[in-house]
Amino acid sequence: MKNILIPTTFEEDTLTAVKTAVKYATGKNCAIVLLQLQKMSDSYSSLSVLRESKPLYTAAQNEIISKCRETAEQSGNCRLVLHNQCGISAPLLKNLIEYLGTDLVIFTPSYKEDKNVLNSYCTQLLLNSKCPILHLGLTENEHDFNKALFLESEQTTLNISQLQQIINGQFNFKIVSQAKVAEEHNPADFAPLLSETILKNNIDLLVETRKSEKRKTKKKAAKNVNESLGLPVLSIYEGAL
Repeated sequence: MKNILIPTTFEEDTLTAVKTAVKYATGKNCAIVLLQLQKMSDSYSSLSVLRESKPLYTAAQNEIISKCRETAEQSGNCRLVLHNQCGISAPLLKNLIEYLGTDLVIFTPSYKEDKNVLNSYCTQLLLNSKCPILHLGLTENEHDFNKALFLESEQTTLNISQLQQIINGQFNFKIVSQAKVAEEHNPADFAPLLSETILKNNIDLLVETRKSEKRKTKKKAAKNVNESLGLPVLSIYEGAL
């Protein structure tokens, strides 16, 4: 894994994302890119555009950035990159992902919950991308993945062996169990049924697959299961194999 993209508003869980990225970064020079979006200026003045596009960080955000940079530097093989982007669109994001050589996207709970329209739109675009996406859980510590539970949807075309093959290129955890998730299942009711399996097998990660399609406004089952269980979810694009 060479480069990892983390969209952020510089809340405290950004540091958790960076620590997790460092843990799973490979190669001699992995770039951990913190992506911050800004609204495009309505002014025609170049001076106004430059002034408005300049990132302004609060004291708390600067502290988070300093901790993230220190964490990356201490890793020995990672560097922190701050990327400020004015506006976002599907073609622009696609080009940005390719330009940055993105191998993994990490979502923090705070970013997915952010009400800013630009950030919400970026979230939807990333969910429709072909990159592996790691949705962090609710703990503040970096995640150490060992055993995973595959949430198998009715539409998936990948079996466990194929999915494990994809995962082995970036992670070293094993899928030790699976559960079929039908669309009619209420995720809030389904989550407690998984608790026994999770405890019995020491599960610390959920795995789902997704297809590239027009995003819908309703929440996907795996996301709600994640919220109910508090576990991270790794989402794999089905065309990755």
